[in-house]
Amino acid sequence: MRNQTLLARGIMIVAAMGIAGPGHAQEELTEIVVTAQKRAQNLQEVPVAVNAFTGAQLSEAGVVQPLDLAEMTPNLTAKNGVGNTAPIFALRGISLNDFATNGTQPVGVYLDEVYLANNSQLSFQTMDMERVEVLKGPQGTLYGRNTTAGAVSFITNKPTNQFDSRLSLTAGEWDLFSAEGYVNGPLTENLSGRFSLSAERQLKGFFEDDATGRNWGQSRRASWRGQLLWNLGDTHILANLHGGIDKSDNWYYKWIGEAVPGQTTVSTQDAALAAVANPNIYHGNHAFSPSIDNLSNGLTLSADHDYGLATLKAITGIEDLEYARTEDYGSIPVPNGWNDYAGHLLQYSEELRLTSNGDHAWNWIVGAFVGHDRLRENDLYNELQNPLYYTYVFGENYVQTTTSAALFTHNEVRLTDALRLTLGLRYSDEQKRYRGGTTALGGDHSSNVFFPNDTVCVPNCLVDSVLKYREPTGNIGLDYRFDNVMLYSSASRGYKSGGVTGFYVTDSGAKQPYKPEFINAYEVGFKSSWAGNTLRLNGALFYYDYKDLQAFGVIGNEFRIFNIAKSRVDGVELESSWLPFTGFKWDLGLGLLHTKVLESDIQTIDPSGNFVGIVGNRLGNAPNLELDSGMSYHWPVSDKLMASVVVDANWRGGTFYYVQGDPRQFQPAYVLVDPRLTLSDAADVWKISLWAKNVTNKKYYREIFNDGASVIGFPAAPRQIGASFSYHWQ
Repeated sequence: MRNQTLLARGIMIVAAMGIAGPGHAQEELTEIVVTAQKRAQNLQEVPVAVNAFTGAQLSEAGVVQPLDLAEMTPNLTAKNGVGNTAPIFALRGISLNDFATNGTQPVGVYLDEVYLANNSQLSFQTMDMERVEVLKGPQGTLYGRNTTAGAVSFITNKPTNQFDSRLSLTAGEWDLFSAEGYVNGPLTENLSGRFSLSAERQLKGFFEDDATGRNWGQSRRASWRGQLLWNLGDTHILANLHGGIDKSDNWYYKWIGEAVPGQTTVSTQDAALAAVANPNIYHGNHAFSPSIDNLSNGLTLSADHDYGLATLKAITGIEDLEYARTEDYGSIPVPNGWNDYAGHLLQYSEELRLTSNGDHAWNWIVGAFVGHDRLRENDLYNELQNPLYYTYVFGENYVQTTTSAALFTHNEVRLTDALRLTLGLRYSDEQKRYRGGTTALGGDHSSNVFFPNDTVCVPNCLVDSVLKYREPTGNIGLDYRFDNVMLYSSASRGYKSGGVTGFYVTDSGAKQPYKPEFINAYEVGFKSSWAGNTLRLNGALFYYDYKDLQAFGVIGNEFRIFNIAKSRVDGVELESSWLPFTGFKWDLGLGLLHTKVLESDIQTIDPSGNFVGIVGNRLGNAPNLELDSGMSYHWPVSDKLMASVVVDANWRGGTFYYVQGDPRQFQPAYVLVDPRLTLSDAADVWKISLWAKNVTNKKYYREIFNDGASVIGFPAAPRQIGASFSYHWQ
């Protein structure tokens, strides 16, 4: 209630400032151009639920990494899979339900049209962005692989033939220092270049080890991007060489409780220790200091040629990621577990598509996609001092190769001046090979007190599995336009391939492949503009029939990924942008979500140690309610100075992080408020901003995990206050 009161007061203050401001001629909302359907279109003309944010909006909202987008987009949630890295997105309650590195996200993420195959690639810095587009619902017709839930597309600024450069500097609480900049301009008559750089150093962490008094959680990361664009008339060639490094501290976890209280004397003693430990979620007693060590490099080559009737475009992507991260599993006064995840990902992709030019009665796209990635994983799980699994030391070593090829077409047919038909089809052929698995490295595992009859992968749980999938997917839609309103409806089918559990298991059965998952999605919606284009109002109503959802959990004595036979997802989204008077803008988004397991023979263990079913449970990462509000007011202070105030707020309803419905893995509702005050010159050459993130200092968990022995929370960042300065040369 205190947070809601503060939010309400902030809204009233901003509104009062706007009313008191000087009068000007009425503005109109800016037209937003997106490429959601692989051609430039007005956002309001696209019959798909899309959220789009410009680079300026991302900067104003303080978006630093992809994870930050969740606070701006209704029914989009995000969490880190491992401490402070490996983000996992959920759209409309559909997400990756495990932390395995070899799992594929149902939310496809793209950087300059290149599909990023692994969530370990998604901690990049969002520097020098042109815009971000969030597409909701299955997008398999036009986007990469496995987009059962939707797609998030990041588009960077490209080189131009006009010189300009910008430098931004930031300093903040917790000894935060960062810099971001670019230089752009012509190199020859037909060649332009752009170089972008971002670096962040936070010298003081959010976390404190009560045993030593040392703080932990520093950041040390940098990213760069160099681009060359050849403009040869009807032909354009773009080379994009990029990379990044992250040597930050991995964030500490907070021990919440025993998975099954009272299982052993040792676990009961640990529970008693945790009960008297520091209740602050950023404090604890830790065995060692976890870390992140990621190094990424990539090259994207794209070329297009205009043949008059159509344009042919080719996109080649190569991504290389070497990563390592360690974790201290708990925060009680004795060590609870120590894990080390390390691996290497090498990814190639090629897309070729032919797009009709102009606006005709039939606009079409045909194309082909092929991708190949090789993931080598070398993990060590050390549970020697875990109260339940105290004899467990596991190695998880495997190589997984994935090859995916697809043919696709997307068609928009004008049936009448007002009525349009959309038809899309994709045929995917995918093969995965998983070689390796779990090896028990130490101790007499037969003496395990939790599963005394479990052989626990002695001597190993190694497999060599080849999985092949061939699936057609597609969509059909109708939209009708009159005056300033578009009504649309669609039906689509999404597909995500199966696989093999990619973390350590305690039984050979847990390495049996899990099945693909499918979504039949149905949606109706509208997009509209009112009051002289000063009010934009969009909405959508959707229903998903979800088969064989891939989820993680401790099932019986198997720690694995399993399939849930049938689930449903339905919900509503309403979004508006309003300019009630010059200078003041209010963006508001509402997401209502209802998810439910309908059929499943899976049983899990409840906090009392009983086996229970999961039918009727909500899906993981699926809050019932989300409200996003962004209010801004810009006004002239004098002939040479401009000022603005922005208040972004995000209200997220209570969330179960996993489908098992464990009340200890439930994050209650919370509100985040991020204000920003900016002063700039009238030409926007320089600007200085004072800002705060999580200004009410709300303490909450971004992820809560249960490994069958302990329930562990991953705390989100506390309040952070800072200032930024930027200068633009033209």
